[in-house]
Amino acid sequence: MKVRVHATIANFGPGFDVFGVGIGDPYDELKFRESGEWEIRVEGFPVPEDGRNVALVSAKALSRLVGQEIALSMRLSKGIRPKSGLGSSGASSLAGAMAMARVLGVDDERIILRAAMEGERAASGSAHGDNVVPAYYGNFTVIESLEPLRVWSVPVDFRLVAVLPDVDIPTSEARRLLPDEIPIGDAVRNVALASSLVLALKEGDLEAVGRLLDDRIALPYRKRLMPWYETVRRAALEAGAYGFSVSGSGPAVFAIGDDVREIGKAISEAFKEMGIGSEVYITKAGRGALWF
Repeated sequence: MKVRVHATIANFGPGFDVFGVGIGDPYDELKFRESGEWEIRVEGFPVPEDGRNVALVSAKALSRLVGQEIALSMRLSKGIRPKSGLGSSGASSLAGAMAMARVLGVDDERIILRAAMEGERAASGSAHGDNVVPAYYGNFTVIESLEPLRVWSVPVDFRLVAVLPDVDIPTSEARRLLPDEIPIGDAVRNVALASSLVLALKEGDLEAVGRLLDDRIALPYRKRLMPWYETVRRAALEAGAYGFSVSGSGPAVFAIGDDVREIGKAISEAFKEMGIGSEVYITKAGRGALWF
């Protein structure tokens, strides 16, 4: 059996740790079967092939949650680069949880997502859901709460471009830069942006969505790790992007607009002029996880 889990854009503008969108490319695939002992093998981008692998962690977590002890043999095709800002650990974590759920006949989404978040805890130190939740549903998702798990899902279907530069930004470092307090004016602005963005997505108004892809909570501080940000943002807007922002904690960036291929080319060329290589993904919002 096999499960495919696509990349995600966490935060999605002003929705720090709350908003997320599932996208089509890149993705991880996990082949799995019941076995007499635990085993994980990896091809593609290198990640651990032992008990530290988050697919294995989340699979074990799901078996504990339902009180059934079995082992899986897994083969992970790792298509999402680690430390990319595209939900790499979230994709593998969800794949492991979904694999165990299929073997055990578990269809409770809350259990699957809870197990997947244990994989995220192993990867980053916190059981956050802003990648695994949109990866599961594929839609634009809003996490109302984690305890208990309450999620709102808004169907979306639009093209976008994600560009991944050849630089690393560890999530732990990006989180370390965030202040304990933010100015009240920034908080008010983010509430306005976030609430308006939800309505714009429901209306399918992509120009408004692009205008609202701003953030006053995390991005102003995280840009210290991205000295190239304003340059590539300007290139995207000049190429016709409705809006531009960082995916997760970066370094991946994304943009929406009419001609996402041309926008992606402009972003990639801006990186190239600064001596930074990049990978361009012309993809689509609205792709959820799939069993085969």
